[in-house]
Amino acid sequence: MDNLETRIYLFTGFLESGKTTFINDTIINTDFCDYETSVLIVTEEGEVEYNEAAIKEHNCEIVYVENEEDLTADFFKDLKEKYHPTQVLVEFNGMWNVDQFVESKFPENWDVVQILTTINASTFQLYVNNMRALLFQHCAKSDLVIFNRIEDGMKKSTLRNNIKAMNPVCQIIYENKDGSVNTMQDDELPYDYTQDHLEVADHDFGIFCYDAMEHPERYDQKTIKIKGKFIGRDKVIPNGFILGRYAMVCCEQDTSLIGMLCVSEYASKFIPNEWLLLEGHTHIEYDPSMNANICVLDVNHVEGAKPLDNEYVTFD
Repeated sequence: MDNLETRIYLFTGFLESGKTTFINDTIINTDFCDYETSVLIVTEEGEVEYNEAAIKEHNCEIVYVENEEDLTADFFKDLKEKYHPTQVLVEFNGMWNVDQFVESKFPENWDVVQILTTINASTFQLYVNNMRALLFQHCAKSDLVIFNRIEDGMKKSTLRNNIKAMNPVCQIIYENKDGSVNTMQDDELPYDYTQDHLEVADHDFGIFCYDAMEHPERYDQKTIKIKGKFIGRDKVIPNGFILGRYAMVCCEQDTSLIGMLCVSEYASKFIPNEWLLLEGHTHIEYDPSMNANICVLDVNHVEGAKPLDNEYVTFD
């Protein structure tokens, strides 16, 4: 990266997800292309068209590519020799392979520095239900996910938690239909976290664990009853272990662990993937590996539990 000559910005997302509008605005209405020699590679055309004249005024050339097979080492070599760009923006076809592009043979000192994914919030659940593998490709390596066309009544937790299961470290932005940023205050949780005693319903497991991770102070000094699988022992905390479940991020072979740290004197007796019903009292503890406070459950009662018919976490 020290000798980086050309930065590549990859814009992913399905057709009509808002990629063209976002790129148009980035080039024309911000200083993103100031003092740069830019090339925009367009690999699909939707309802919105580029303002080519305005884009060229910002020292940005447009190159259209119809076939995924055309993105070869020779293609990028020719691009370098013809334009000598300092940055390349790629509007990536939503049906093409993101991983394959990232691993392409670029010219020396060219590299993908940022991946941005746009998502039409109104059709998001449709893709979660029917095209999860492709959605995972778009989001798994993304640095920034932008949900646009947010409608009144949409749940932030449903959008956020599905993405965080695929990519825990990405930043998420929410936009209204007019393009303004929607701050979207946290949704009302399906349980009352202000109560001293909280029994986590099976279908709320993922929502609870994510909220406890983002807001551990909400759950300090509470009595919690929760069911999950014994995932394994903690390597640092004596008698510590992870109670968790998995969220399907792509397919049944590709899942993401969601859980919480627990402490029990019986930790050494638990069997991996054994289902447990735990009850205990929580405390807040600083985790140096996460550089943050976490909620820990000190278990005082353990029961074996029947496995769920559908063990995967959902965020409905």
